[in-house]
Amino acid sequence: RPGTHFKLGNAYWSISQWDPAAKEFNAELANDPRSCMSFYKLGDIVLEQHGDPQAALDQLNKSVAICPNLTEAREDRARALLRMDRYQDALPDLDAAAHATPDDPNVHFLLAQAYRSLGRADEAKAEMQLFSKLEESARAATAARAQQVMQNRDQNPPPQ
Repeated sequence: RPGTHFKLGNAYWSISQWDPAAKEFNAELANDPRSCMSFYKLGDIVLEQHGDPQAALDQLNKSVAICPNLTEAREDRARALLRMDRYQDALPDLDAAAHATPDDPNVHFLLAQAYRSLGRADEAKAEMQLFSKLEESARAATAARAQQVMQNRDQNPPPQ
């Protein structure tokens, strides 16, 4: 059934078990050849394993062709293009990802990298400042959540 192999692949992907995840995503594509999420995850796996960026780009292009608004696939496609020194080509995907997820620090880091490589120093600096601000906010939010969990645990100890 469509979706079954994707769910299993996603479970493997979430714990960085790349080979079994890829096997499941490929099985999903045999059932559903238009699974843009499976193409995206296969491309992401190649990038995470520091594999051939062209191989990742091929998978990500298929994903974006089916689901042009899949922000994660567009961000990963930009990552692949950056690894291939195709900085200008990466900008449309990065701009789209920044518009869709303005609070994602990773997108701003990638934008800074692209701008710096294109010699656009002022834009690179602005993106790095935004990246730093967003990263700091994310760390503070994580720390606050951890503090809340600890307080809840202290106030409600598990039964003995």
